[in-house]
Amino acid sequence: MCYVKLGAKSLDTSGRGIPFKFYTAYYLSFYSRRRAKTLRDLLEGIKAADKNTLFHHLFHTIRSKHLIPPKYTNDFAHWVGEEVGDEELAAALSDISGAEPATIEDIRREIVEILEPHADDRAGRSEFVFVAMEPVVVETNYVANTLGEFLDMLEVVPGESIVYHFVTRRVLDGAGRNDFSTWLEKNFGLAEVAESLSRIDPLMYNSEEALRGDILKTLRRWLL
Repeated sequence: MCYVKLGAKSLDTSGRGIPFKFYTAYYLSFYSRRRAKTLRDLLEGIKAADKNTLFHHLFHTIRSKHLIPPKYTNDFAHWVGEEVGDEELAAALSDISGAEPATIEDIRREIVEILEPHADDRAGRSEFVFVAMEPVVVETNYVANTLGEFLDMLEVVPGESIVYHFVTRRVLDGAGRNDFSTWLEKNFGLAEVAESLSRIDPLMYNSEEALRGDILKTLRRWLL
């Protein structure tokens, strides 16, 4: 693998002249009427839940700013492990991939495939409550025209902005690729840099800052 080392002049160019405008998103969550008492109920709930509800249960951990890494990467795995007591199944659910090009429907299918053979009447100590969610997208004042500006702004934009562009747009909105990789390839032709970013799996992170750190580390390794 050959890293692209750019000089200061290259970092100051604007490529094809397409600016990157940062947005952020806040996620309004509220309890739904859907409940699961057993593994069978959980499976049926996952099949029936809307994509926003699934997104909440899979990705809210990255927005929760955990000081201690959680044992499981998503709420479904946590309930199966802690409430039902099936640690092997919980580990399998915790090991699902959120990497590109997966969308929320791709992840739903993977969860169903893992859970279906085990979906019996084993009950949790408490019910699983499905939480509905509605994202609210907000425009920020951050606009990057050059690679240098982009790197600088990635350090200071709200963590919610990182999650919106790297996770929400691809997984929930079905963009197919994170916004950062799309811009780097489209505006600068940096296909290898974009591909390296695209290999980062956001489900493996328990905080916005950890994700931001690895995105920056990847970009600096390629560009600086």
